[in-house]
This record gives sequence, structure tokens and C-alpha cells, in this order.
Amino acid sequence: MFNKKTTRRQRKCFNLLTQTNESQFDYGEVYRHIRTNIEFSTVDKDITSIALTSTQPFESKTTTALNLAIIFAAKYERVLIIDCDLSDLRKPRLHQYLNISNQTGLTNALRDYSRNRFISEEHFKKINDQSFAGYLTVLTSGNKVPNPNEILSSKTFKSFISELKNTFDFIIIDCPPISNVSDAVPVSHAVDGTVFICSTQDTNRKDAMNALDMLRQSNVNVIGTVLTKADTYHNGYGYGYGYKY
Repeated sequence: MFNKKTTRRQRKCFNLLTQTNESQFDYGEVYRHIRTNIEFSTVDKDITSIALTSTQPFESKTTTALNLAIIFAAKYERVLIIDCDLSDLRKPRLHQYLNISNQTGLTNALRDYSRNRFISEEHFKKINDQSFAGYLTVLTSGNKVPNPNEILSSKTFKSFISELKNTFDFIIIDCPPISNVSDAVPVSHAVDGTVFICSTQDTNRKDAMNALDMLRQSNVNVIGTVLTKADTYHNGYGYGYGYKY
């Protein structure tokens, strides 16, 4: 799955879910715990689609999204992960983590869907790995567009996600950080809940509170937070899940 250009940071994304000689810490169990908490985060309706966002880049949001997708793929037959980072402020990275092409993806699928209201499978890619049984379906960001917020705020995008909900058992969407652009807000309105990512090493508390306030004021259903980059040698979990605020 990885090529020679894959960085150590990208390889670590998959190593989190496997027991290594470097550490006896069971990251897989942590993500299974997060999966369970997401599934039971509300009693009013089933959570079958989530968006992930954070305060700023490099808080392990994409790593968390991908590992959650792998854990959900171990339980459900049809799991989809979408890279919704369409802004020029931070390059989309999901295709780099998976070493797959980004020549076609979300923007291309939305263009075709807007024309004929049909979702073509040609824009989706299937990944299989020893970390999970079966396949994980991936929709990368696709071609760059000049108006990402307009696209993600459109009725076409919301209808597109609604159609995908009828096809997949669970959908995970990787959104841009709140501090850069507001693209995460319309995406969050198209899913059942949003998970907020915080890093113990990188997240400023005031900035995080401002980002959460922005999400709440925009009527985003924040179902919890994942704390990343914690010291696994001194704390119980390297990745922890917080219940609904």
C-alpha cells in the first residue's frame, strides 16, 4: 500500500491500529471505543454519518478520520471516507496517506451528479488492507475548484450526501480546520454529527473554544471530541473520546 515516498508520519497512520514492538499500547481498542461512543452518542436517531474538523492543521484530524474509517470497516460491510478539504489553504492529504490517485474525486462526482442526478462509481476507489476485512471505499477531494464553500453549501452537495447514505452503512467526512475556512459548517449540516479534534501538543485552548462556539452558533451537532497526541506512556489513552458537550 505504501511507496518509497510515503513519509514516516503517513505510515504511522496505519501503525496506530496494529501492535508493534515499539509500544504495547493497543490503539485499535481505543478506536473501537471511539466507534462505540459515536454509535451511542444519541438515542433519538442512528448515527450513520459524521464529519471531522479541528481548530488548525496538523492536529491529526486526517489520521483520526482514516483510522476511524478502518475500524468502522472492520464492523460494517459498506464504509465510505470522503476528503472534503477543497480549499487552497491546506492541501488535501487523504490520497497521499493511501497512495492513490486524486485525478478524480469529490468535485468530479458532484459535477456529474449535478448534471444527471446519478452517482458514478468511477470516482470512488476501493481499498483493502490486512487491518480490516473487506473493502474501504474512498472518495478523494478531486480536481481543485475556485469556489469550494459555494459547492459544499449547495443543495446539490446535501442531496449527494443523502444519496450516499442510502448506499453506505457508515460515512466519515474529513473537513478542513475551522480556523482556515468555514467549509466544515455546511458539511456538518449534511451529516448526523460532527467530531471535533484537539491535539494536546498543538491546540490552543482559547482557539479551540472559539472554534466550538462557531460550530454551536451555526447549529452544528457536535457529538464529541477526540484528543490526539497524548503521551501514551504516562496517560491511559493516546486517543481519547469525550462525550457530547
